[in-house]
Amino acid sequence: MRFARITFGLLLALSGLLAAIAGAVAAFWLVGPDNTITTPRRELASTGLAVVTAPSLLDRHGPTLRMSASGDKPLFIGVGQDLDVRDYLAGTAHTRLIQFEPPATFGTQELRGDTKKLTPPGELDWWVAQSAPGSQAVNWPMQDGLYDVVVMNADGTPAVGAQVSFGIEVHRLFGICLLVLGAGIVVLALGLALVLRRRSVVKEISDTTEIPVITNTRIPVLVTTAPVQRAEEENAPAYRVSPFAPDRVSPFAPVAAKKEQAVNETAPAAVTAAPAQVRPAPAPAPVKAPVRQVPVRPAPVRPAAAVPAAPMFMSPAAIARAKSPALIGAGASQRYDEPAQTTYAEPVDEPTESVAEETVPLAASPEFVKSDEAVRRTAALLASGAMLLTATSCGLMPPKNTMTAADSRPAVTLADAQAVVQRYNQLNNQANKTRDGKLAATIEGNPTLAQTQAGFLIGRKLDAAGKDVSKPFSYTDPEIGAPQFASYPMRFVVSSGVSDAPGNRQLGVWQRESAGSPWLLTHSVYPPKAVELPSVDGLRTPDADDLSKLQGRPEAVAKDLAAYLTGGKNAPQSQLFTPTPSLTKMLDLRAKSKAADTAEPYIADVTDTFAPSGVPLTFITESGDALVFLSLTERYLQRVEPGSNAYWTSGEATAFSSMVKYTQTLHQDYLHQVAVVIPAKSTGDAVQVLSIDPQLVGAGGA
Repeated sequence: MRFARITFGLLLALSGLLAAIAGAVAAFWLVGPDNTITTPRRELASTGLAVVTAPSLLDRHGPTLRMSASGDKPLFIGVGQDLDVRDYLAGTAHTRLIQFEPPATFGTQELRGDTKKLTPPGELDWWVAQSAPGSQAVNWPMQDGLYDVVVMNADGTPAVGAQVSFGIEVHRLFGICLLVLGAGIVVLALGLALVLRRRSVVKEISDTTEIPVITNTRIPVLVTTAPVQRAEEENAPAYRVSPFAPDRVSPFAPVAAKKEQAVNETAPAAVTAAPAQVRPAPAPAPVKAPVRQVPVRPAPVRPAAAVPAAPMFMSPAAIARAKSPALIGAGASQRYDEPAQTTYAEPVDEPTESVAEETVPLAASPEFVKSDEAVRRTAALLASGAMLLTATSCGLMPPKNTMTAADSRPAVTLADAQAVVQRYNQLNNQANKTRDGKLAATIEGNPTLAQTQAGFLIGRKLDAAGKDVSKPFSYTDPEIGAPQFASYPMRFVVSSGVSDAPGNRQLGVWQRESAGSPWLLTHSVYPPKAVELPSVDGLRTPDADDLSKLQGRPEAVAKDLAAYLTGGKNAPQSQLFTPTPSLTKMLDLRAKSKAADTAEPYIADVTDTFAPSGVPLTFITESGDALVFLSLTERYLQRVEPGSNAYWTSGEATAFSSMVKYTQTLHQDYLHQVAVVIPAKSTGDAVQVLSIDPQLVGAGGA
C-alpha cells in the first residue's frame, strides 16, 4: 500500500509540475494578458506586386487575426475573399505563402506575370478588413470561407518588402493558461502530500494479517475482591491504569486476572464502593501481536457511577510505560508481586454490555478504508479537473472552415453601393460642367458612356460658348439590389429618384469588370413615375430553370422588340409587348420624321432599322419575373434622288458630319437603352417596356 501511494504521488507530482510549467510558459511568454499568440517579425519580400497567403492557411474561423507590417515604403494590408484577391492579382507577378510552421517559418511560391502598376488597393471596396491610411496593421475576426491576406505597396507598385508579424487572439486563452497553471500547482501539491505523508503503520506480523477488534465502546468498572491464591496465577499481577485511580484497570492487564474474574462470579463478592450484583462479562481473546495505536484520554469518572471509556489504542512504547511497576499498583493494598482477585462489575443503573471480539481482514480495517477513500477522492478530484480542462481547451480550438469550395458573395454591400452612387453624383456633375469625356470614363461604361460622350460632342458643337451646360443633378434615395456572384464581372441595380426630374426615376446597372476595376454605370434609363417598377430587393442572377419559366428568353425578346420598332405599331411583334408612353412617343416621332423627309425633293425614300446590340443583362425578381436591360442600335437612312446631293447643315448630326456633300445616302445612328420586364409564363402577361432612351451617336452619308 505504501509503495502504491508513493508511486501514485510521484506520478501526480511530475504531472502537476509539467502542467504548471506549461501553463506558466503559455500564459506569460506565448500568450500574455491580451489573449494573443504572436509570431516573431519575419521579413517577407517579393519582386512582384504583392505577398499573399493561400486560402488553406486560414482554414479556421472564430479567433481574431492581428497582423502588422513595416517597410521602407507605405504598405497596405488587406483581407479579402479569395475570389476577389485571385481576380485582382490574376496575371501579375506576386509571392504566395503556402505553408506556415510555428513559430515563424513560411513556405513561399513565386508566381510569374505582369509587373504593371495595379489599381491602388485602398481604392477598392471589397476588402473585408484593411489597414487605415497611415497605419500598417489590421485586426480581423476570422470568418468561415476562403480568405486571403495581402501585403503590398499602398500605391500598387511592384517590389514589396516588409517585416511582418502575425498574431491570433483567442478569447479567454490567457485565463485558460492560468487555469492550467493553477491546476498543475494543485496536482503537484497533492502528489507531494501523498509522497511525504506520515501515517500510523501497523507492524507486520509474520503469521497473520488479521487484527482483533473489540466491538464494545465501554470499559467496565473495576471491583476489587479478596485475593484468591492459585498456583498457576501466582506471578500474574493486576495492572492498574494509575495510582491515582485504583478503580481503573488497564486494558492490557494479564489474561489471568480476567479469568479470575470469571471464577469469582460463582460466589458473592464484597464490593468496596457500593453493593452491586456482579454479572460475568466475556473476556477478550488475547491479542496476537502488539499494535501501535494512538492513546485516548479516558473520560472523567463520576463519583457514584461507573465511567465509560473508549478503547485505548497505544503505541508499543506507551504499552511498555503502562506496564511499568512505577505506575501499577501504587496506592493499592496489595503488592506488585501479589496476585489480586479482580472482577468487573457494571453500575447498578446501567446494564452491562458484553465484550465481544471480532476478527476482520486487513483490507476491511478502518485505516485501510480511510486510505482507500482518500485515494478515491483524489482520483475523482483529478478526473473532474481533467474534464474541466478538456472542456475549456476544446472550446478554445477554432472550428474548421465548412465553406471550402469556391463561394459567392453579394456584388456589393449597401454602404458601399451608396458610396458608389454618391461618388458618381459628384464626378458626373463635374464631367457635365466641363464636357469632360475622360472624367466620365472613370464612372461610366458602355453603353451609357457612349451616349454621354456623344452628348458632350454635340454640346461642344452646338454650344461652343458653354452657355447651355447641364445643370447639376443627383440620384436621390437609392434602393440597392445586389445579387450574389461567384466570379467577375459583378453587377448591382439601383432604383432612385432624380433631383432635376421629379416626374421620373432612374433605373441603372453598375458593373465591375474585374476586382481591380472601379464600379461603372453601364445601363441607365429614366422611366416615368407613372410606370410601376419591380422591386430590386432580393434580385438574383438567373439559372436555366429561371429562364425556362419566363414568357420569352431575353435574347428573343430583344429581337422581337427590334422587329416591333422597325415595323411600327402595326408590326406582328407588337402583340408581344405592352405599350408604354415612352415607346408610343418614339414610334410617333419616327413616323412623322419619315413623312417629312420623304416630302423633300432630294430624298427618294427613308428606312428606319433597329437591331439588338450586346448581351442583355437579366435579373430575377422575388416574384419570378425578369428585369432585363438591353441595347438597340438604330439607323435612320435617307436615300438621295439621282443627280442630287445632300449634306447636314444644322442640328445634332452636324457634330459628326458637317458641310460634306453626299450623293447616295444620308444616315443618322442612334443608340437606345431599354429596360423591360419579362413575366413568367404562368401569368400570361405581355412583356412590359419600362423605358427606352435614345441618343444620337453618329451621322454621315455616302
